Amino acid sequence: MKVFTSNKAIITFLSVSSIVLAGTINDFNSRSTKLHKSESIEKEIIPIERSVASETVSKVAQLYLPTNAINLNKINATWEITRIVGSDELVAFDKFANPEDSKKSIKVPLELIGNGIVRVNKDSEQVYRVSLLSDFGTIALYKKMGNGYEIIEARKIAATKENISLVVSDEVELVLERALNQAKSNKVLDGNDVLGQVTLNNKAIVGLAVELRNSNGETQSIEIDTADLMDGGTFKADVAGEEVSGVVLNNGKDGYRISFVTGPIAGAMLNFVTKEQMEKADEVAKDEQAENQDAIQAAEISAATEIVVDERKELARNEEERILNAEEVKQTAEEKGFSF
Repeated sequence: MKVFTSNKAIITFLSVSSIVLAGTINDFNSRSTKLHKSESIEKEIIPIERSVASETVSKVAQLYLPTNAINLNKINATWEITRIVGSDELVAFDKFANPEDSKKSIKVPLELIGNGIVRVNKDSEQVYRVSLLSDFGTIALYKKMGNGYEIIEARKIAATKENISLVVSDEVELVLERALNQAKSNKVLDGNDVLGQVTLNNKAIVGLAVELRNSNGETQSIEIDTADLMDGGTFKADVAGEEVSGVVLNNGKDGYRISFVTGPIAGAMLNFVTKEQMEKADEVAKDEQAENQDAIQAAEISAATEIVVDERKELARNEEERILNAEEVKQTAEEKGFSF
């Protein structure tokens, strides 16, 4: 089978997939052909900050995902491909890092057919293993190709009924709990790596201020004074002359998720919760940390006790051996006519 990310294979894949492209297949083919010949295009496509080949597919770690009802529900759906990396570690497609690719939409069905094994686009020859599956609805798939790994990254397309409307009962003040900055890394950011707040009502986003510290230490931020909410929770705003757009969705009880489509943190998904929820989560985390610390201390005490017991047993054995040796020496001497 030919390498999936070769020019011919990419065109074939795009042709048979359920794809909506803003440009033509020929345009994509032309850029893909130049990918291997032009350093300037390669630098345009491959963001320096992004780790190569999805952290080398999480060090080639396949997730344990048996084909049960829960995992089938997570995987079996339509996904939009956001990044394709060939086995030669060249990026053939990057929706968030390349302006040309940002205009295209590659949508394919994924199907869980085995433990951590996924079939792409109902094609029996396109079978990959899952290395990452986040609760933000993102996935990373890999397949061994020659001396490297071919990688597909994608995000799940929410069912239409989930996007019909955004429900905000009252004006709520929210704080940023965690984030996924797909254009930079597959690592979920939380704790000291995220800082943010926003006020939300059923008509607008007010006072959004977010700061993300990416895995490479780079800090990104965005501030929006106000942005009107349109149908389905979508919004647009002007930030320093740059158009910023995205969508706000409900995320569980009293939780909200803001996803950015354009702007300085395009591709980022932010989970916001109320201050009360954050405080409760912090308390739970502290309790778990305390329990873990107690367990560690108990294990250390147990290990230390075992060491002392073992040392005492060793001393007792040594003393017993010393006494036996002395008795043997005395007996041998008496047999030879010596007396003590």
